[in-house]
Amino acid sequence: MRLVGEWDLPGHSGPVYALACDYERKALYSAGGDGYIAEWRCISGKQARAIARTPGAVYSLHFVPSIHHLYVGESSGIVYVLDIGQKTLRRSVRAHQSSVFGLGSHPSDPEGWSSGRDGAFVYWDTARSEPFAAVKVAAAGLRDFVLSPKMTSFLCAGRDGYVYEVGRFERSVLQRVPADPCFVVAIEASPVNELVATGGRSGVLKLWTADLELKWEVPAHTITLNTIAWHPSGRIIATGGRDRLIHLWDVQTGKKLLTLSGHLRSVNALLWISEDTLASAGDDGLVKIWHLEDSP
Repeated sequence: MRLVGEWDLPGHSGPVYALACDYERKALYSAGGDGYIAEWRCISGKQARAIARTPGAVYSLHFVPSIHHLYVGESSGIVYVLDIGQKTLRRSVRAHQSSVFGLGSHPSDPEGWSSGRDGAFVYWDTARSEPFAAVKVAAAGLRDFVLSPKMTSFLCAGRDGYVYEVGRFERSVLQRVPADPCFVVAIEASPVNELVATGGRSGVLKLWTADLELKWEVPAHTITLNTIAWHPSGRIIATGGRDRLIHLWDVQTGKKLLTLSGHLRSVNALLWISEDTLASAGDDGLVKIWHLEDSP
């Protein structure tokens, strides 16, 4: 695998913390410290426009393709639901008491979820754009989460260094597993097999089974590992960290395949927008598009 080109997408006036993609329309969304939600063309980055602005910083984004809604998680604990098709604000709800770090939805059922600095995991009805239940998971707070590969529970990144498993139907904490000596920042599940990757303040990348049994670990970044993105094939993991670097890893062996450098400050978000195109966002205010060759 090798880099064949990269594009900078300037426009934000502060750090960029979150990315989301409407794959059908080939629209890439970014948001961060300046409160603006920007829309770009996925591949070229052209035709950028600001589609909304929030009073505070935005830490999370999630696009629900079945209904064309963009969920926006803000530092105040408010979740905004934007109807992209109608170009309107559908709803704003104070779902958390502080920053919203995780947003997600079921691929086919009208279910959504959010996680926050307040330690709560919140269940949403995406058809109605409103929360209907919540579980207090970790007193120290939560960062991101992922629907487990078995789709019966959620794996939440805890600021106390644990990964918490929360039942999708039980709506309670099922177990917790130590995953980082400081705190877990990033967690992501493979799109094709029952594997989960985590990373955190220690900079170590860990690969787990769906039952949270450790398969391997590797020192990935010299300081906090902020973000993880699985390649659509499930064979490569991309990581980004506070050391300003992006690394691509072989899932089978844990070996480093490629390093991408170009961000001037911390890398906060990664998103594969096609099999050979990776988007990144950082504290330098840039969204970058990396075009790769010889992907698996």
